[in-house]
Amino acid sequence: MIEADTLIRATLLGLQLGMTLALVAAGLTLIFGMLDVINFAHGALYMLGAYFGVTFATELGSFWLALALVPLLVGFVGGVIEVLSLRPLYGRNPLYHILLTFGIAIMVQGLVVEIWGAQSLRISVPTVLSGTLSYGPIRYPVYWLFVLVVSTLLIGLVWVAIAKSDIGILIRASAHDTEMVSALGFDVSKVFTGVFVFGAVLAGIAGVLLGASRSVNPGMGFGVIIQAFVIVVIGGLGSFRGAVYSALLIGLIIAYGALIAPSLTDLFIFTLMAIVLIAKPNGLFGATEAT
Repeated sequence: MIEADTLIRATLLGLQLGMTLALVAAGLTLIFGMLDVINFAHGALYMLGAYFGVTFATELGSFWLALALVPLLVGFVGGVIEVLSLRPLYGRNPLYHILLTFGIAIMVQGLVVEIWGAQSLRISVPTVLSGTLSYGPIRYPVYWLFVLVVSTLLIGLVWVAIAKSDIGILIRASAHDTEMVSALGFDVSKVFTGVFVFGAVLAGIAGVLLGASRSVNPGMGFGVIIQAFVIVVIGGLGSFRGAVYSALLIGLIIAYGALIAPSLTDLFIFTLMAIVLIAKPNGLFGATEAT
């Protein structure tokens, strides 16, 4: 029988993992909802965030500088990818986007191995975030709690910005009717680039945050993109709300699955995805825009 403190710890871990995965999935679903692009390179941007985090934290000697600067660098890389490779393909067969972004992901993985090597690395946790917090029999790492709080705040801010701000209104309008937005004098191509860059920034943040709590290795990009796509499919393609709720659900399944049957965790996740697709093919929230 699972003890109460173990269950609480697993729940906190599941929420922390879910909110961090939400950073990756949110960027992925925003890009799909806005650009109608299935971006397989998104996992590579997350991986770059982790590897840049290792380099910045080591060379600058500061995790905080890495957390502040790396997402901007990853966002720049994302902007270059969008402008030079994806923009010429807008309006064409979506298969072109899939093949192109998959190819970019493989290229980035190869560059990572060439530059950093194939060995696993780790971002050093700052001293202030080391150790554990204790409450009765419950012990929980301070850094994991930090990741949970930061991820939750970021997702909350993005959600409010999309729903309430002028930029959010522009993004949603552009996703609905690009011709109308263009007629109002806005450069839709710049909006597209901005959304892609913003999604890359979120992936970069997730890469730094998780790079200090798990192994940084060349295969991590493909691992997270599979989880992110499952999250987006379950939540509903293009639905920001669906991505967040689904990420939390997947995070809890992973955490509880590790307690019940670690070898069957993937089976639980993909069985849930299959059930959702059969019962509600458009996902739990059935959205097709970035809302």
